[in-house]
Amino acid sequence: MRISLIIPVYNAEKTLPATLDSIRAQRFRDFEVIFSEDAGTDGSAALLEAFCRESGLSCKLLRAQKNGGAAAARNRALEVAEGDYLAFADADDLMKPDMLERAAEATGGGADIVGWDWTLGLSEGGRYMRQADYATPEQALLNLTGGTMRWTLWLFMLKRDLVKDLRFIPGADLGEDMQFILQAFLRANRVVQIHESLYCYNNTNEASISKTFNDVRRVQIATNLAAVEESFAATEFTRKYPMAVTDLKLYLKRPLLISPHRQDYELWYNWFPEANDRARVRAALPAHTYLLQKMAAGRCWAGVRIYYLVMHQILYKLLYR
Repeated sequence: MRISLIIPVYNAEKTLPATLDSIRAQRFRDFEVIFSEDAGTDGSAALLEAFCRESGLSCKLLRAQKNGGAAAARNRALEVAEGDYLAFADADDLMKPDMLERAAEATGGGADIVGWDWTLGLSEGGRYMRQADYATPEQALLNLTGGTMRWTLWLFMLKRDLVKDLRFIPGADLGEDMQFILQAFLRANRVVQIHESLYCYNNTNEASISKTFNDVRRVQIATNLAAVEESFAATEFTRKYPMAVTDLKLYLKRPLLISPHRQDYELWYNWFPEANDRARVRAALPAHTYLLQKMAAGRCWAGVRIYYLVMHQILYKLLYR
């Protein structure tokens, strides 16, 4: 089997060398790497050209004439991918040397989707992040819509035939992985989860929650959510779990509660308000997450802020410093 590894790149000169080293270090060698360079203005393109020339790996370097965003960059890569499976990475993260090897082994010659766990942070002391258990696409979809599992692209390898007609929505660069992965699981028959950390995520992010969820970006999320709702409509999964998309809306806005600012809490309350009643249903959520959302649904902002201070400014910093 052959894997296509897709990496969008935009002004990643500072982090790209380490990412390229992690590509060189892959023990599995039957793969092509597709760089989709999105008209950056730094030295990323030169680094990619040197890598393609010197690495000895099968490389494709796509150059955009103008910046179009991550969704458009990934679409360009999908058009030229030739592997039996698709894997993804970002240009500021690291892949463990056995990532592609372990994923290839786990396909067993036929799995539609293989997923794995990950590490928050690039250092040896990074925090291990375990995905929820699932053995069927239905279980995975319940995890994904219910908020107990992440849908980030770099956590999965997908059979190319499964998603050959799926594309990201150009310009909708927040939530693009959500709609792609959810639709992939909706189509899948056989799925596998590896409980090993195979990817290291660079968690350096100085953007505020309010900035991340500004008006433009909320429109992007809503655009991708609409694609999910359309694909889920009239499916057996939706007939069996009619509140799944509502639970997904609750999950999408949860990051607004990880903030010390009341304006973020008010935004949470008023965005997808139809989901607020579901905040009072625990389902499979951890007790502390259920408590947080229940307080928010009751507009107990003092409790939400205390949660943020205790969990994120004290407890997590002590545990993962």
